[in-house]
Amino acid sequence: MRNVKGKMVVGSIVLFLLLLAVGVLELRYGMIKKTVYGYKVNNYLEQTYNEPMAIKHVTYLWDNIEPIQARVHPKNAKNLEFSVYPSDESSGGFRDDYVGTLWLHQVREDVLQHLVNMSEEFKSALYMDFTCCTAASYAARKNGGIVPNYKQEALTFDVTFQFQRGMVTNDFEQMYQTIHALKQMKQPRFGTVLFLLEPENESYRIAFRIPGENLKKMSSAAALHSYNESRFPARKLAAMIDADIQWDESTSSVTMTKGDLVLQINHWGEKIVINGTPQQNPLSSFLGDHGELLVPVAFFEEAFQISVPLIDPFHQ
Repeated sequence: MRNVKGKMVVGSIVLFLLLLAVGVLELRYGMIKKTVYGYKVNNYLEQTYNEPMAIKHVTYLWDNIEPIQARVHPKNAKNLEFSVYPSDESSGGFRDDYVGTLWLHQVREDVLQHLVNMSEEFKSALYMDFTCCTAASYAARKNGGIVPNYKQEALTFDVTFQFQRGMVTNDFEQMYQTIHALKQMKQPRFGTVLFLLEPENESYRIAFRIPGENLKKMSSAAALHSYNESRFPARKLAAMIDADIQWDESTSSVTMTKGDLVLQINHWGEKIVINGTPQQNPLSSFLGDHGELLVPVAFFEEAFQISVPLIDPFHQ
């Protein structure tokens, strides 16, 4: 028994020393690697951009997909942080997201100027992104290291207003006023404008997604109803009208039946069938945070000819 305990103690000591040695080597290697990386990044930035940059810090995590990266910002704009990664595909040996970061900042500032009369809640809920991938990586090199303004690139952006709450009475009017302000802008071009409300501790989500080309067609808050992409739990919608509901695991579809009306919604494949007739431009259904199958409210309303309340929908 003493021999066994002795071996365990010796083994523990050896393991501790081994881990200590690995830790020391990793720390030393990481510090050296970060110093060298920072030096190379500085050279890369000087050759790429015609404005002074400052490295905020270099991060080295050996178990990450991107084990090393630098966080950088222009010296005169600390709020424009971006990352520099090593890249085997780039002739300079690095890639960065400064151009995209700058363009998103520029377009956000322009949009906020047009929303100056909107509530602070709506302005703080604004998120911007590129509608599609952008060839921004080498834009600066083509212009002598100077990044052009986004307006020169004819880019398209998606706008999202995201709230962690349910709908309230004046939301429709606020949404319309927001759209009215956006459609006055000559630049940027908008891919989509999305209003997304996800109340905490609730399984439903309310969404209105308007294609950018349709913004100018909207003349009232009532027009928003045509772009309703809200999704509610299937079982709660069925209970709202006392409809029978069945789940078919073999086809991953839910079927709601009330009298002669049958609504079938496929969980996969974006297929919606009303009384045997497939619907045009179906919306997808998906599982919500609480494991509920969320289905498109608009098609439920169309099938059963009812209007589903969006304000406090399940506490009427």
